[in-house]
Amino acid sequence: MGAGQHLPPTSPGRNRQASPDRLDRRRERLRDAAGAAALGTYPIRPSRPRCTIDLGREPTSVSRQLRKGATVSMTIRPGRHPARPARDRRRAPRLARRVLGPGPAMSTVLVAYLVAAFVLLATVYALRPHQGPAPPAPTWDYQRETVALEGGGALNAYARWAVRSTAWLTRGSIERQRDVHRLSPLDFLAGEAGARSLAAWRERNRLPLQGVTLAAAFGLAAWGTLRRRPGRVWLVALLLLVGLTVLVTKPQTATRLAGKAGVAVPNLVLGVGVKGDPSGSVAAAPGAGPAQRTIAGRYWTAFVGEPLSRLQTGTTVLATAPPTAKAGVLGYLRGRVTAVGDWAVGRHGPERAVIATLALVYVVPFALLLVALAMLAACAQAMVWLLCLTGLLVAPLAVDPRRRRAVLRLWLLPLAASVGLLASAAFGALVVVRAAELTHAADAYLGMLLAGSTAPVLAAVLVVRHLARRRAQRQGPSRPRVILGRLGAATAAPGRVRRGVA
Repeated sequence: MGAGQHLPPTSPGRNRQASPDRLDRRRERLRDAAGAAALGTYPIRPSRPRCTIDLGREPTSVSRQLRKGATVSMTIRPGRHPARPARDRRRAPRLARRVLGPGPAMSTVLVAYLVAAFVLLATVYALRPHQGPAPPAPTWDYQRETVALEGGGALNAYARWAVRSTAWLTRGSIERQRDVHRLSPLDFLAGEAGARSLAAWRERNRLPLQGVTLAAAFGLAAWGTLRRRPGRVWLVALLLLVGLTVLVTKPQTATRLAGKAGVAVPNLVLGVGVKGDPSGSVAAAPGAGPAQRTIAGRYWTAFVGEPLSRLQTGTTVLATAPPTAKAGVLGYLRGRVTAVGDWAVGRHGPERAVIATLALVYVVPFALLLVALAMLAACAQAMVWLLCLTGLLVAPLAVDPRRRRAVLRLWLLPLAASVGLLASAAFGALVVVRAAELTHAADAYLGMLLAGSTAPVLAAVLVVRHLARRRAQRQGPSRPRVILGRLGAATAAPGRVRRGVA
């Protein structure tokens, strides 16, 4: 190489690639990655002093060792995988968020509407009770029943009170369910009176209302036709005016249709539910009214008719008799059978007290469940009534694309949910009544099987229990369990022999 030739400048990148410290760090990262893949863990490199090598200076001892390929100790500690971000359980599903957009959850809206309906019903019941006659309803057999017991003394008086309480609870639960299937509570208490008041006000102000309505309709139509900017605000306002006009001109029709919507749902559920009745007596009844009458009659007979017959005659002979003929049948039996006369005049006070108490305890849970389901159905009917009435004013808002999600979230879905809640309450009432009938039938069947043999069965149970205890005593204590305490001491279980642990 001549004197006039110059060496090419050394590239800094090449020097960094050839740096032993950089090669060592790269080799260490590769080893860590290979070890983590083999062990399924995440390596944690120990911190070590970093050495800086300047190529312009004389190599140090550390750089000489790295160039020779000296081994570096490395520790791989097992760790856990990085925690995944926890999903927010309160967040709505993706599809619901995509359809409904941002806003309150559907469950929040439904609970708020249900609470508002309950408060409104309670307020109407408290401040404005309905004074007019209730809608006419046919008289059923349980309403003709006379609950009366003869006999003096404290036990007979207690039995009389208990059986009357049983009849009151049963009658009340039946009446609440009948109300669900024949009227909407909010329409019955306030809707009809409010519609009549609105109709009277409309008749007094007919001409001004007609003039204002026509002027507003022509103004909105002209505004929407002449304006140049695209939009549907004028059309939404015009449809709102039309809905308000229909609501003001036909208030009684609107309230009546909204009330029928709340009554039609439980009747439809009843018509579908009675098809699966195994006895066939309910399914054979045409229509929802006769089917409900048959169900209520069987429920009354099981929880009131049969206990009352046992209190009067000692048997269930009067349970299935017509209510108007029970007095004649009882008088005939008292004149012919001495034992029936003793029961009728109250000579079996202790037996009467036991029968009446068991009947009262039997009916309480089922009656409370039926009343609770009736209250839930009444709140759902109030929601259906209010949402159907406001539909004339809310549905036009769906014409505007910007308000469709709000209409879907705050009106359409709550309406569907209230209908589903009403159907569920009606079906739950059918299930409760059927469970009550099956429980009573199983009890009666077990009593028939054990008739005349209760004492032998009880004696057999006591003998078997005594023999099991004697066998356990003969076998002696079983192998004790050894419990290791915190300090390593062996402690036997209570009542067992303490043994040492090697």
